[in-house]
Amino acid sequence: MEIVLVILLILLFNAFFIKSFAGTFRINSANYLWVLFALHFVLTIAYLLYTLNARSDSFGYYNKTASVEDWFSLFENGTKFVGFVAWPFINGLNLSYLSVMIIFSYLGYIGIVLFYIIGIENISSINNNSGFGLIGYLFLLPNLHFWTSSLGKGSLMIFGIGLFTFGLSRFNKRVVYIIIGASIIYMVRSHILLAIILGIGIGVFLTNIGIKAFYKWLISISTVIAFVFLSGSVLKITDTDSLDITSSSILIHRATELSHANSGVDLQNYNLFFKLFTFWFRPLFFDGLGLLGFITSFENAFCLFMFFYLMLRLFKNWLNWNGLFRSWFFIFLFGSLILSQVSGNLGIAMRQKTQFMPFLFLLYIKARSDKNEINSRKLMTKPR
Repeated sequence: MEIVLVILLILLFNAFFIKSFAGTFRINSANYLWVLFALHFVLTIAYLLYTLNARSDSFGYYNKTASVEDWFSLFENGTKFVGFVAWPFINGLNLSYLSVMIIFSYLGYIGIVLFYIIGIENISSINNNSGFGLIGYLFLLPNLHFWTSSLGKGSLMIFGIGLFTFGLSRFNKRVVYIIIGASIIYMVRSHILLAIILGIGIGVFLTNIGIKAFYKWLISISTVIAFVFLSGSVLKITDTDSLDITSSSILIHRATELSHANSGVDLQNYNLFFKLFTFWFRPLFFDGLGLLGFITSFENAFCLFMFFYLMLRLFKNWLNWNGLFRSWFFIFLFGSLILSQVSGNLGIAMRQKTQFMPFLFLLYIKARSDKNEINSRKLMTKPR
């Protein structure tokens, strides 16, 4: 009965959430957002079935949190923070494992919707009359939903990065979103926030398009201050004396432990290029990781196509991209570099890359949009 009540409350909240966002952003795509919700819910059930046959950290998070009496003892960076967020539901409301899984899954869904909204409001050529344009289909890709639908870091990270990026999209009006998103990212994976800050700083510094000089300097100074503050904190958390956090004894130990898991592919002995390639685009059909790997291969093959298309268009249109799009590119690159170094095996990489694949989707759509605009101009100027 309890889980039915949780689902009903989420449905009511989601109705309000969709109506609010569709009205605010003038998006006639409420039906699409419900389809997105339904897909996420179905893949949440699929993930729950998956955990019956595979080891899932979600059980550990739930059981450990249930045994903690002092809520604020969990307020620490890293794994404990997942328990801190879950504690009120587990110990305060005495919700079951399934109910807490659904709540965290819904946080993942909100993060995905925020990325969808970000694309709608920043890429002008997107047809948002129904929501089922290219951007809509990309955000229906199953891996994004499957790995962000459980009690764990994945759902919190996509939620935090979604909030942060949504705030960054209109940074002068959405400071609260930036602060909340940054706080979540910092508490779950502080080194990822460092990568994001670095990506923003470089992206803004390298552009003079679409941003006033005052805001450019304000963002640049803010990112430098944030980087200095975060770097000291990250060095302490990761137990290293260098900003090359991949040399962290904690992260190396964690990656080594993860490499022993039964994922079929050990990333530890790969060079940087193959780590990135594996992180982004594997498993592919030749990896033979069972039914899940075979299904995932279709999506990864499409992601590989998107990446090559993006690279081809990037060199042609880079000068026309504003600071926001350039920041997306560097966030995607730096975040992937860090996570690919500390993902011990392919199974972990499949989960962790979902935090940054929405940036690839948005950048690909931007590249397609640029090409369509160029073709439209050629048709308009073509002599009759």
